Amino acid sequence: MTIDVGSVDSNHAERDKHLRSPDFLNAKKYPTATFVSTDIIDQGEGEFDVVGDLTLNGVTKQVIIDAELVGEGKDPWGGYRAGFTGETTFALKDFDIQKELGAASTHVTLELNIEGIKK
Repeated sequence: MTIDVGSVDSNHAERDKHLRSPDFLNAKKYPTATFVSTDIIDQGEGEFDVVGDLTLNGVTKQVIIDAELVGEGKDPWGGYRAGFTGETTFALKDFDIQKELGAASTHVTLELNIEGIKK
């Protein structure tokens, strides 16, 4: 998965400008963040650990996304779809983001909603 970090939108233009700056996402130098899964561990009952490498601000670290199957089934176009939601939390310092705006700014929770089509 690739994310354009310049697309950050907190509904506040000046805050978004600061988030894109070298203080945080450094969007000019590192315009994308990526996640590449390396393993999926079935925890049973529709829950999974998705293990992979997250690259942010030029730093790559392994993270584990706690994921859950939301639903699956045939779609109206003859395909088969599955939806998942997931979450992981990490320290900004792990990705060489040193700026702190207080205790609430040291960690980020990344929430994902994914829909896939079986091929």
